[in-house]
Parts: sequence; C-alpha cells; structure tokens
Amino acid sequence: MRGFLRELKQRRVYRVALGYGVVASGLVQIGGTILPIFHAAEWVQQLFVVLIAVGFPFALVLAWAFDITSTGIQRTPNVSGLYVSSRRQIWVLALVGTAVAALALSGYWFWHPWRIAPAPGLTRQPVSEKSIAVLPFENLSTEKENAFFTDGVQDQILTDLAKVADLKVIGHTSVEQYRSGLARNLAQIGEQLGVAYILEGSVQRAGKRLRVSAQLQDARNGAQLWAETYDRDLSDVFAIQSEIAQIIVRRLQATISPQEKARIEERPTKDLPAYDLYLQAKELLDAYTNAQDPRESFLKAIRLLEEATARDPAFVLAYCYAARAHDLLYFFDLDPTPARAVRGRVAAETALRLAPDSAEAHLTMADYYFRCQRDYERAEKELGLARPALPNSVAFLTLSGYLHRREGKWEEGKRDFARAVELDPRNINASNLLADTCVLLRQFDEAIATADRSIAAGLDLPITRLRREFIRFAATGDVEILRRALAQAPADIDIGGGETPVRILIALVRRDYAGAARTLAESPRDTFQEVDFSFYYPRVWYEAIIARAAGDQEKARAAFAAARKILEQRLTIKPEDARTIAVLAQVDAGLRQKDQAITEGRRAVGLMPLTRDAYDGVLVLQGLAQVYTWTGETKEALEIVRQLMKMPGYLTYGYLKVDPSWDPLHGDPRFQQFVASLAPQK
Repeated sequence: MRGFLRELKQRRVYRVALGYGVVASGLVQIGGTILPIFHAAEWVQQLFVVLIAVGFPFALVLAWAFDITSTGIQRTPNVSGLYVSSRRQIWVLALVGTAVAALALSGYWFWHPWRIAPAPGLTRQPVSEKSIAVLPFENLSTEKENAFFTDGVQDQILTDLAKVADLKVIGHTSVEQYRSGLARNLAQIGEQLGVAYILEGSVQRAGKRLRVSAQLQDARNGAQLWAETYDRDLSDVFAIQSEIAQIIVRRLQATISPQEKARIEERPTKDLPAYDLYLQAKELLDAYTNAQDPRESFLKAIRLLEEATARDPAFVLAYCYAARAHDLLYFFDLDPTPARAVRGRVAAETALRLAPDSAEAHLTMADYYFRCQRDYERAEKELGLARPALPNSVAFLTLSGYLHRREGKWEEGKRDFARAVELDPRNINASNLLADTCVLLRQFDEAIATADRSIAAGLDLPITRLRREFIRFAATGDVEILRRALAQAPADIDIGGGETPVRILIALVRRDYAGAARTLAESPRDTFQEVDFSFYYPRVWYEAIIARAAGDQEKARAAFAAARKILEQRLTIKPEDARTIAVLAQVDAGLRQKDQAITEGRRAVGLMPLTRDAYDGVLVLQGLAQVYTWTGETKEALEIVRQLMKMPGYLTYGYLKVDPSWDPLHGDPRFQQFVASLAPQK
C-alpha cells in the first residue's frame, strides 16, 4: 500500500484531485448563481452538479495514466516494486474516486436548499385521493375574444368543485400558471400542487353553438379516468359546467350534501358578456399584490364590474367583487374617503339583498366590517355564516387569517394562511401572508422555509426570492444579503413602491447618502410602502430621512414640513387614523417639536391600543418608540423597545442592529447589551 501511495504522489494524482476539487467547487458556486438567474429548471441545476461529480473518478484515472510534459501529453511509465498490476491500480483508483464523488454529491444534495425540511407545524400532507386541480382550458374558437369565455368555463367548474367540502381543490391563482398551449408535465404539476387528479379541457364557441371537451387524469400515473365532449347550445354553458363538476365528484368518490349539490347547480348570471367582464375584473383583483399600481388595478376592476351589473343587475358575484375593490382602496389609503367606504357597504348590502343566503355575500360583508369599520366582532359573525359553504375558499381563509392576527390569535392566523397556501401553493399573496406571519412571530426559519416551498411549487419570481432575502436580513442585520438580492433582481422591480425603501435603507446603512438620494430620485412614484405593505409614505418622508441621516438639518426640516402637510391632509379625511398620527408624531420629532411629537405619539397609542388591534397596535407603539428615540428620551425608548421585542411585530434584531432610525440609541451601553442578547444563535 505504501508503494501504491508513493506512486500516486509521483504520478501527481494528489495534485489533480486537489485541483479538481477547487475548480469543481468554484463551478458549483457559479452555476448556483447563474442558472437561477436564467430560470433554469431544478433538474438542470441538479444535472450540472451530478456531471461535475461524475467527472472526478475519470480525472483521477487520467492523472494516473498520463502526464503533461514539455513535449505534450505522455503516458506515465510504471514504477517498479508495486504488488498490484497497473490495470488493478486503475480499478482501485476509479473506485476510490467514485466513492469520494458519491460522498460529495450526497453532502451537497442534503445541504442544498431544495432539500430543506418542512418547518415544524407546516409539514406537507400526503396527497389526498380526493384532491384535484382544474387547469385552464384551451380556447379552440377562431375569435380570440372568446378567450375570456373559455376561462369562464374552467373557472366555474373549479368554483363548483370548491363548494364540496370532501374535496381538496386547488385555487385559481395556482392553476392559472399552467395555461393551455404550454407543454404540461402532469406528474410534475401534480407534485407541485399536491393533488392526485387533474382536469384538462377545451372550449370551442361558434355562433350559438358550443363544444366543451374535458378529461380527468391521474397525475401520478397519467391514466385517463374519464373523458367527454359536449355539443350543445351556448345557453347551456352553466349546465355543462355543473354536470362536469358533479361527474368529477362521483369519479373521486367524494361525499356531497344536498346543499352542496344545489350550490353547484346555481347559475352565476344569465348574461355571458357580463360574466366575461366579471372574469377580467376578478383577475385584476386577485393579482393586486403583484401589481405595479394597485390603485389603478382596483379602479379598472370597478369599471368592469359596473359594466357587468349594468347588464345584469342581479349579478351577485359582481357586486361582491366590486365591494372588495372599494374596501381595498379605502383600507390601503389609496382612497380613504368616507364615500369610498360607503360604496363598499352599498355593494355588499346589494349582494346580500339579492341573495341573503349567499356565502360569498356574507364573506363580502365580513370584508367590509374588517377593512372599513375595524369591527372585528361583526366580521367574525359574517365569516361564521359564510364558512360552511366555502370549504376550499382561499379568500375566506385569507380574511380569517387577517382577523385572527388583529385579534392577537397568531397561531390561528398562521394555520389559516398555511391552509390557504396548501389550497393555492402558487398564490403569491397567500405565501407572503404565511411568511409574513412567521416573521411577525420571529420564526425566521419557518418564514424562509415557506418561501423556499413556494419557489419549489413554481412561484419562482424575482420578488419571491427578494422577499426571502429580506427575511434573512431581518433575522441577521446583514445588509449585504439585501444588496446581493437586489443586484440579481430586475433593476426596475418596485412592487407597490416596496423595493425603493429597501434600496434607500441599504445606502443609509453604508452611509452612502448621495446613493440614497439618487435611488429616491430615480423612482417616478409619489408614495411608497414600508415593511408591512399597508401604509403609504409620501416621497418627502424619505427625502427628510435621507437628509437627516446625512446631517443636512435645513433640508431635513423642509422635507419634514412638507411631509407634515401631506399627513395633515390625510387626517382631514380620516381624523383618528392612528397609523397616520403615529407617523405625524415622528415627523414632528424630526422637526424638533418634542412635546408635540410625544403628545401625538401617545394619542396614537391611545387610539389604537393592543387590546383593540394586536397588529396595528404594535406598529403604532413602535412609532412612539421612534419618537422617544429622536427626542432624546432614551429611557422611555428602551422600555418600549424591550416591550416590543416580547410581542409579535416587525421590529427585529436586524433592524435594531443596523437601521439608522435607531442611531441615537446605538451608543447607549444598555441598548447595545439588549441588542446583543437578541443575536441569533450560531
């Protein structure tokens, strides 16, 4: 053996092995960075690593047999004194190389993020035998305007199936990603969505005639369980949808109650053009969290829905979605006027008047009470009336999760959002809410695992990856994590104005004040969302923050004064809005109006105590802590910061460690000791 090892050294096999390891490691790192940028499939990344590992034993064998000399590549002569033949030596070397490569590959496989174990309490459930995804149908009509009609057929079948409590039905947003015309790998889709069965189909509309084809397939083995083609009059479209849904229920051997059967047989509207308008509006509303301009999306949806109800004044679902759009405009302060809230209430009440037993109408009233009245008790009652008829409703679960968070029922809210993600794994809003709730609970590993599972389910978007890295920053305070993530994201990404403040924060942490000002100047927006994505800060707020950090007191004072005028205008519309008053208090602290700032901060806390709203109450209390910090009341600021870190909220170790907003406290030994005690365990 000593002779064999000596010959390995003489033949430079050790050197080649070491060099190969260094080069292979570099290639893996480069591939892991570049391939995701080009959205390479996961199997491509895995194949890349496997090929590198497979090359290792070949490199060792070639290093044994050949040498690079000044005259070129030469076969290495045998060294005498060994007890094994050259051929046997090569086999031993190949086996050793293969074993090393296999160990390295196994280690990489189990270390890599795609092998992250599910977070506690969020383990993916086994695939149910009664689970199904209804993929978008193919439009075979010659007129392209029939595309929305085709979407309507698929949408209604999905909606009908979702009314059956004994089924698991994947939500609209997730199946929308698998548009017809694209190559579909049913096994992969079934795995990504967590379902056993998939329904596909096509629609052809010609004049007053309609042909609908549908096929039910087992996603696990590709077997076709059922297929049918319907040639009927156009007016029979809802009857066809109902019939297909009931056949699927029987094929999956699901239990269906008489009430569920009756709901499936209901017609949403008698006017098909109105239904097309409704579908267009629904698409806008369902995707508002990913819209560059949510306000315009809401207003456009309202216009479409008003056209729909003008055509069919009894169209209950159109009134429900119109109410939701009004509520969101009011809730996000995109139009916080009382008139907007009234329009939401009128639309919801109209839906209930037309259909007093409608679960969708009761859900709409719950949304109104939640967003426009902050009447969580009445919202809960309306949800209770809607619950039995909406067993697979992501909208219901989302609103229920919102309510539970506001009521301080954090684990219940987390379960609601986890169920929403299970039903709609590619729904970015559901995924963000689940991850966001984990962040509020400072369960950062679970939040990151949630983002990873969303990416694995096919929600591999620049914003998803960016928000995952933001979670890592919140946990660690490592601003380089954010810088690298933004460098890999599209340069113009700024969903709802949420990414510009992140870029400004990075610049301020690095004391690059000119860069922060340049970042703000490059954005065309007038308002920006912060960490909780529910409050819009005016542009001049960030001008003031940047100037204050740079030490330009005159410019900071002018910007804070301009911000004050904007906030005062908002308060003329919503006089007792605690979030606005809390920010106004910080503005006055920036203006060095100490007594006024503290009075306003305390008033905001009084208007929104934790007992009234566990979510907004924490944000308002954090505003008061910021006021105390900026006005030199260090003792009071520290007391509130300690209190905040004992309850769910967005304030984290990462922010306390590096955010310049807390600079006045960074030199205080008590603050330093407290922040150090929060550092993540290595």
